[in-house]
Amino acid sequence: MRKCVVASGILIEGGRALMVYHERLGVWLYPGGHVEQGETPSEAVVREFREETGLVVEPVGTTLGISGDGVVEEPLPFAVLRETVRYPHETHIHYDLVFLVRRLGGSLNNGMWISEAELDGLKTYTNVRQVLRRAFSAVR
Repeated sequence: MRKCVVASGILIEGGRALMVYHERLGVWLYPGGHVEQGETPSEAVVREFREETGLVVEPVGTTLGISGDGVVEEPLPFAVLRETVRYPHETHIHYDLVFLVRRLGGSLNNGMWISEAELDGLKTYTNVRQVLRRAFSAVR
């Protein structure tokens, strides 16, 4: 079975999270996608966010204060999930590095803002709801 690394981002502003509709899967997800050859997961989440929403973001997260000898520390993902993704004609595994992100700029051209109270009525996956609930709690 094909295995892919993906990176996604959760942007929460004013008590709402930004979601995009995934046409192939028919559900709402936080923005993200496959890490392309030659890019880091952090770069992928920035690229995917801009492509899918028009917003420029940066990943934020815990760091351990490690540096030197050519080492650049990246923010730790908020969650790392192994997901079995079932497309209509293909099933594969995603290793999803989910980052919290903050907006730096851009103009929103796609997406829907949802509150934590609206999660139960959202057409999405159980794990997406779970991660979003934890993200809402983390940013409070």
